[in-house]
Amino acid sequence: MNTQNEQQRWLTGLLTGWGIKESWAKLIAGAIIGAISAAGFLAMP
Repeated sequence: MNTQNEQQRWLTGLLTGWGIKESWAKLIAGAIIGAISAAGFLAMP
């Protein structure tokens, strides 16, 4: 899993496997990856 697109597809697949609709899964996955990216950016000195 190198790119954000691959990470989002993996997370979307996981969420849809749990029974969440694909459109919601994509939205949630994007929000999670965005939050992780922002946290990493803000943690840089």
